[in-house]
Amino acid sequence: MPRSYTTRRERKRLWCAFFLLLALAAFLLWQELSPPAAAPAANPALEGLTLQVIDVGQAQSLLLICGEDAILVDAGEYAAGGKVLAALSRAGVQHLSAAIVTHPHSDHYGGMRTVLEKIPTAAFYTSAVPESQLPTTQSYEKLLNTLSEQSIPAAYLFAGDTIPLGDATVTVLSPTRGATWENLNNYSLVLRITYGNTAFLLMGDAEAEVEESMLTAKTELAADVLVVGHHGSATSSSKNFIKAVAPRDALLSVGEDNSYNLPNTGVLTRLKEQGAALYRTDLQGTITVISDGEQITVTPAK
Repeated sequence: MPRSYTTRRERKRLWCAFFLLLALAAFLLWQELSPPAAAPAANPALEGLTLQVIDVGQAQSLLLICGEDAILVDAGEYAAGGKVLAALSRAGVQHLSAAIVTHPHSDHYGGMRTVLEKIPTAAFYTSAVPESQLPTTQSYEKLLNTLSEQSIPAAYLFAGDTIPLGDATVTVLSPTRGATWENLNNYSLVLRITYGNTAFLLMGDAEAEVEESMLTAKTELAADVLVVGHHGSATSSSKNFIKAVAPRDALLSVGEDNSYNLPNTGVLTRLKEQGAALYRTDLQGTITVISDGEQITVTPAK
């Protein structure tokens, strides 16, 4: 009797092993025959370099496109996320080469998680801010959670780093590695984009102290197009800085009838005295700039 019982148990184990092997073989065959996961649809290849200053009110969101590459720099407040998505759709952007938050203030990062939830994004970049100065708001935590949920690689950027953008190059001018600032605005990523013989300079909310540090370091600042720092606040756009940049066109992302009374009249005067043509989202809506490497055209929405 014991011998007969052992035989039945062994047969049961053999049958279980057989069915497990059969299930494994079926799974491997399914994997082999299943089509690979679809890659994100390619963006339409555009000629030249395009910069859009998206009208997101008293905030900032910038879209850079060159060839099939697209980079979103900031995305306004959370309520602007839908407006930013609409701008990406109109531009034919179906995936992002990178998403950048210049610094962790909500008028720059708020709408980004809405974008990242909808648009496949290859990488996320921001500035390295000391933990003691990072926001503890729920909206910022949700942005970090979205990066994790969407499995988007994230990294810090420092002066000297570069990001490819089609035939253009995005170079980080500030902050330098290890720099510390009391004001969170001064951790803003300052980006200079070069394409052919033209250059764009994006200042984030960097203030006069950062401008002075870049001047002292003899950083290459000259640019045909300047996205004016800190929405045209008096804390930025010092006279010597504007002289070094010598922009032909100055773009300001500001909200209509905003409570900060921006842009500051002194800043506007300094830009005009330098010979820059002024464009404002509060008056002209989204502003589109296109460079062919030699010539630049600026087209406001209204």
